[in-house]
Amino acid sequence: MTKKVAVILILLILVGCSSSVSKKEDGSSFSEFEYTHYTTGGVSETYKAVILFEQSVSTFTAYQVAFVSCTCRDSIANYFTVAYVEILNTRPTPEESAIRTITFSNNMGLWGDSNPNHNMPEYTEEYLDEHFVQPLVHVTKSEVDSWQGYGKQLSVIDADAVTGATVSTSNITSMLQSLFSYHTSRYYNN
Repeated sequence: MTKKVAVILILLILVGCSSSVSKKEDGSSFSEFEYTHYTTGGVSETYKAVILFEQSVSTFTAYQVAFVSCTCRDSIANYFTVAYVEILNTRPTPEESAIRTITFSNNMGLWGDSNPNHNMPEYTEEYLDEHFVQPLVHVTKSEVDSWQGYGKQLSVIDADAVTGATVSTSNITSMLQSLFSYHTSRYYNN
């Protein structure tokens, strides 16, 4: 089964399960937030990310977020990315809230960018998971908020390890900035 077929099946299942999700005043079933989407060269636009799943427990909140990352090729190669992210709820301040878990695989997420990276075939999903995604575990809102934008990396990332994936890493980091803002507005504001 191709990834595209798997995404369609997941979305159909979620739509089928959406009756258990309460409808909002505007009639939508899913929460959304805006993030800055970057294309090659750093051109930016405001896009919406959709929270497909949000489950809060005493110590963390689990999110499954669908968002567009790379848009430079046909949808057969690039489609919605789905991130599974757990953010801690127990830190004293919003700025100290941190990523507990993050994945774009393991049947919880989906790497939606072309794989391998169009210009650098060594930038596979597995390579980016090892050198970019997993180092994001334990990153705080404060650290993500200090990110300098397109083409830059967080201090925990070896920039040389992901320079061939600037659009992917910039859009993931941008989405995380906005997800942290969403998270702190829901779980840290009294």
